[in-house]
Order: sequence, then C-alpha cells, then structure tokens
Amino acid sequence: MKKTLRRKHPLLLAVTSAFLYSGAAWADGVSADPPEAEDSGFTVLSNATNATHWGLGAAVGIESSPYRGDGSRVAAIPLISFDNKWVHAFGTTVDLKVGKWSDVTVTLRGKFDVFGGYKGSDAPILNGMENRSGAFWYGPALAWKTAFGTLSGDYLLGGNKGETADLGFSKSFDLGNWSVEPHAGIEWLSSKYINYYYGVRPSEVQAGRPEYTGKAAYDMSIGTRVDYRFTRHQMVSFDLGVTHLSTGITDSPIVGKRYIPQVKLGYLYQFK
Repeated sequence: MKKTLRRKHPLLLAVTSAFLYSGAAWADGVSADPPEAEDSGFTVLSNATNATHWGLGAAVGIESSPYRGDGSRVAAIPLISFDNKWVHAFGTTVDLKVGKWSDVTVTLRGKFDVFGGYKGSDAPILNGMENRSGAFWYGPALAWKTAFGTLSGDYLLGGNKGETADLGFSKSFDLGNWSVEPHAGIEWLSSKYINYYYGVRPSEVQAGRPEYTGKAAYDMSIGTRVDYRFTRHQMVSFDLGVTHLSTGITDSPIVGKRYIPQVKLGYLYQFK
C-alpha cells in the first residue's frame, strides 16, 4: 500500500466533505438540527442567541487512487469543529451562514483542498507530467432537512481548476448510542476540472500516454456512516463508500480504475 500525507484526490472531495460536514451532527444542537421557526430568515436579521459549540478530533482516510499504477492512499484529516450563529466550520470546510427558511439552510462555503492533485513521481504513468495541486473552492451551498432525510448541494469554483456541483442525500437512523446513516451523491465536474486533473497536455505526451482533452463529466457515490457515542462528549465514526467514475474521466490515458472505494475512521471530542 502506498502511503502519503496528502489528502484524498479532488474527485472524492465531495464525499469527504459530506463526511466532515455531517460531523456537525455529532454535537447536540449544532446546525444539523432543524431550524426553529423563530430563527427563520436572513442570519444578519435573526435574533437567535449566539451560542458557540466547538470540538477537536482526527480522522484517517484510505482510498484507492484513480491513476494507473498508483496504489491506495492514506490521509490524515484534522477535525476542528466550530459553530455559532454566523459560522459553521468542520475540518477544511467553513460555511458562512446566509439564512434559513423552514427546513432549508443557505450558506456561502469555502473549502481548502491543500493536499489534492498528484506529483509526477506518484506512478510511472505520471512520470513527466506537471504536478497538479489542490485548490481553495468557494461558492453557495444549501441543505434541506425533511422527515425522509437531508438533501444537500453546492456549486463551487476553484479558479483555473474549474467548477464542481454536488447533490447528495442522506438519512440518519438512531439506535440508542448508535447512529446509522446511508448516503448517496452525484457530482458534476466541469471540462476545465477534467482537463486539469485528468488531461494530458501536448508537452506531456509520451509513448503510451497520448494527448487527452476531457469534457465535463460526473461521478456517483454511495456509502454508509456509522457513529457511536460512548460518552456525552465523545464519538467515533466509521464511513465506508465507493465512487463510480464516468467515461469522461476513465477515458483519460492516466486513469486506470472505474470504481474508487474509500474507508474513513474518525474521532471527535465535543467540548461545548
């Protein structure tokens, strides 16, 4: 198994973000709870009490790399939880709360993907390729919580690395100290995104690695997260999932897999 301190590849960024963002539900009263009627409206106009919740923890993720000849990757994910009237932060994601209406919450999201991309030395097929780096992703996000589950989505920009749009659905079932949450999602990736992370530029062409200019594509994911709260302030979480890559990605000569399994294990201590 190939180990690295880099975080997961950007293709799976939405899956990891869903794992991190849903971690807010670990703390009683954090933003995953349905908004109260009196708190409806724009955040700046709300008279809601500015209560603060925060916690610390860590997670480890293991995933299969989509690149041909590149093995599994191990990534350490810091879990820093903070939530008040104005801001919700968890891991590498920060949401500025715009407002909430009935059961719909709207935020402006920022997500820092410092460990994304690859280096040319990661696999033989990538030798001679220019390094691809992560990005700061930003844009609007929303979540709609119903009795049937939570529907969430975002549209994020990453500068010269393109755009992504994610739509996900999850449903949590509480069983005493245990919680089981199946989840599924679909993510759209712009042509600029595909070209940056999966394209082969004319200067990078070699024998067995022809030039490749991709078009907009998508991936789909399914999985289940299991939480166990063993004290009032402490919780562990296990998340197992798989992502299916579409042909816009797998047609790239540097991609060698269509299914990308992931496993994540996390711990959170909620101080307040």
